[in-house]
Amino acid sequence: MNEKKKINFKTLLILSLFLNPLGCSKIVEQNGVPTNDEKFQKLDIGKSTKSQVKKILGDPVMIDDQLVETWIYFSQKIEKFAFFEPKLSTRKVILLSFNNNILIKKEIFSQKDSKVIELSTKKVISGGRKLTVLQQIFGNIGNFSSQNFQQE
Repeated sequence: MNEKKKINFKTLLILSLFLNPLGCSKIVEQNGVPTNDEKFQKLDIGKSTKSQVKKILGDPVMIDDQLVETWIYFSQKIEKFAFFEPKLSTRKVILLSFNNNILIKKEIFSQKDSKVIELSTKKVISGGRKLTVLQQIFGNIGNFSSQNFQQE
């Protein structure tokens, strides 16, 4: 009888270890400005003004003001589940270009359009000037001009 309890306890322990992550709920994290296609369709090229766009989508995340003024809206959802690595579920980037306060171009990009950028892990070490503690303390002696001490 005691042997059966040990087997049942081991089985219960193993099952609980495997089923424990299934009991965790998924956490969805929303970043940026939530946008949907319905709001995007309300924007008319050649008719919509900046103030109308602000009413529909809100303030842009970023404004690029080089050749033409471009408003950038960014939105993404990340799903986190238990101890697993977070997974990007959706990403949208909306670019709206304006000329004289009127919308002239609208573009939408999804995560399929994004490019993977490989970052270099190499370090750049600059020599610089290494100073001792005394050089740092007494280094400014003689570097002051009389203009710094004049009172008006």
